[in-house]
Amino acid sequence: MNRLLLSIAAAALSMTASAQYILVNDELPIPASEVEKITYEQDDQFDASLLPGSIASDAKISLFSQALKLTGLADTLRTYIYDNYQRDIDKYYYKSHVWNEIAWYNENRFKAFTVFAETDSALAANGISNLDQLKAYAKQVYDESYPEDASVSDYTDRRNSLNRFVAYHILPHGSSYWYLTAYDGKQSNFWINTRLADMSAWYATLMPYGSLKCSYPMIGTDSGIYLNRRGVGHRPDKYGKQIRGAKVLADGELGFDHQCFNGYYFHIDSLLVYDKKTREDVLSTELWRVDFKTLCPDIMNNAEELRGNYMVDDDMSSFNDNPNPVNGRNYIYKWDCMENIQSNTTRNNQGLIHRRAHINFWSWQGDEVNIFGDYDFTIKLPPLPPAEWEIRMGICAFPTRGAARIYLNGVPMIDSLNMSHDYYGVDVPFGNHPLKTEILDYMAKHVFMVEYDSIERSYLVTDLKTNEKIWMVKDPYDKRKTSSWSNTYTYNGVLAQERIDKNSFSGRNPDTDDYADWSQRAYEYREQALIEVVSDHPKCMHGPRECTLGQGGWNSFADQVGLVRFPLGRIYTDGKHDNYLRIENLPLPYVVTNTEAQFDYFEFVPKFVYDNQEIPEE
Repeated sequence: MNRLLLSIAAAALSMTASAQYILVNDELPIPASEVEKITYEQDDQFDASLLPGSIASDAKISLFSQALKLTGLADTLRTYIYDNYQRDIDKYYYKSHVWNEIAWYNENRFKAFTVFAETDSALAANGISNLDQLKAYAKQVYDESYPEDASVSDYTDRRNSLNRFVAYHILPHGSSYWYLTAYDGKQSNFWINTRLADMSAWYATLMPYGSLKCSYPMIGTDSGIYLNRRGVGHRPDKYGKQIRGAKVLADGELGFDHQCFNGYYFHIDSLLVYDKKTREDVLSTELWRVDFKTLCPDIMNNAEELRGNYMVDDDMSSFNDNPNPVNGRNYIYKWDCMENIQSNTTRNNQGLIHRRAHINFWSWQGDEVNIFGDYDFTIKLPPLPPAEWEIRMGICAFPTRGAARIYLNGVPMIDSLNMSHDYYGVDVPFGNHPLKTEILDYMAKHVFMVEYDSIERSYLVTDLKTNEKIWMVKDPYDKRKTSSWSNTYTYNGVLAQERIDKNSFSGRNPDTDDYADWSQRAYEYREQALIEVVSDHPKCMHGPRECTLGQGGWNSFADQVGLVRFPLGRIYTDGKHDNYLRIENLPLPYVVTNTEAQFDYFEFVPKFVYDNQEIPEE
């Protein structure tokens, strides 16, 4: 008889924090306080507390349960822990910008799942009343999409049509109802402007190369979680698309959640399939905005504590050593203990930190990922349906955040992406431009050459484009490392040509002694220099207009210069292969003690959106 002592984390089991349990025969968890009551007899009740047993006992989803058993996916859903996981230390101290915090390693590494199951009545409404009819329906749907696998008759084979049908209903992490999206049932206007977009999340499923969309639209009494829905609130989106999708149902007094030892299952009211309509009308013609945590099941299994009480801040000046912080906790993950994320473990860092949500953080949904030190890691992207896609990354720019090299599917895309610069588009007023020092340096090298003449007590300025010269009393590049020169060209933060007067670029022609005014010329050269300098940097976009800061109201990301998006590159996928994003730290040209990287969210943008000639993306 095998016995194994484990300390099981509260969040993973929704039980008393840090309670001690004993596993008998590696299955039955029993409180250690009751160890004297243990009898070493096999207990058949534990299987009933796992997902397959719980689903089998639910008379409302009996047909789905039969399919789950036939495909062998019931065996997959009986797993609940990773073997050979061991943590060396329990916590890690760090400072992000001005915040002194602690991140905690998971005590154990658990497996969990989320299952969406059509009720028998929902299947019957679509002419499916027995397993043979379900097999026929699955074959009709998936043989069309995967004709090369139409002959696979082994129901346990992932290529089999019935297996694909069932696997598409399963997420590889455990999530209760209010954690399927960022909407928690309380604050409707945090994180997204619901007049512009629904609160949505995209997840990989157990079906190979099949992604699923979860949405919470604000539509009055019909509000709730929908799967593979398209639209904004009550109306079609700006592309004219509106698809209801399958709705998650409440089960009487039980509510939405059917909680099991290793995850959750939900009832849904209509068919959930990865068919051509879903791929083309829902998934491959809409922008996906994907929060970092949704890319990794290990992080999503901690979603409850990572959200925590986001309305309350901790004391940023000191480290809180409480192993059960009341407002939620930050987590740190070992690089070899995360699904979908791998790293070069020779790099000098302690792991990937996911910081819990805060109402005042400048990040989408209030949470973010940090890495301190040197890093080189690769993310398996969510399955993308057939299309050409642009991959973008959203961050909050801080001076403490360094630079990285970007690869897509092993191909170098960006040699150096500096994550400390605010938004640097050409529409930023010059006086506030984060690249203004580089712009001035560019002008000094490529536009105007300035030489001081001690006899004339004046500056001889040469236009390097026309080779003309003028004498000027004031050096136009004086104190160019500060804002004094640039402020000549800015009035109340707005570009103003009339501010360029005889006190800046005007003087006398050395050949004729006539008065010469180069103010307009200098203005135009500066605009050209700005475009040249910006073009030498990775393309930078302002934050998305529909995303909002958590302080409430409609405080859009688009209006905050520190919240930026970088297009990382474009890929084409046939929907039947994995795609990977690699991010490699670049050493800074100076020594710092707390090199920091921050990652917030990614965008996966189909060509239908970014190259739509009739309906611009923004």
